[in-house]
Amino acid sequence: MRRTALALVTLVLAVGVFAVGCGGEEEASPTPDTVTGTTTDTTTTETTTETTTDGEASDGDPAAGKEIFLGSSGCGTCHTLGDAGTSGTVGPNLDDAQPSYDLVVDRVTNGQGGMPPFSSTLSAEDIQNVAAYVSSVAGS
Repeated sequence: MRRTALALVTLVLAVGVFAVGCGGEEEASPTPDTVTGTTTDTTTTETTTETTTDGEASDGDPAAGKEIFLGSSGCGTCHTLGDAGTSGTVGPNLDDAQPSYDLVVDRVTNGQGGMPPFSSTLSAEDIQNVAAYVSSVAGS
């Protein structure tokens, strides 16, 4: 009797292992092949506004920017800018480069090359003010 029970259990296990190994060739899909009913499509439209500065200040106060340029930020130590009376030679001559407002904001915020970023020492408003000043007087 024990042998018969043992043989029966072994047979059931073998059939179970074989059954588990079969199939599996098809990839299961979490979505059905057909959908019944109705669906609703929703469309979202995004509107953007772009402002071109063409070298003129779009934000910021040039007078406040001049104070920052000449102040503790030390811009004139590295840059030449005639309006500020500075003659630094480490960085680009701003009168020659005549950078746009957007370029000044980017360079003062993020730095590039030998220029360090000033985003941790100047506020966003201060950076906008410097950009407004530099972009409005460079080359004049």
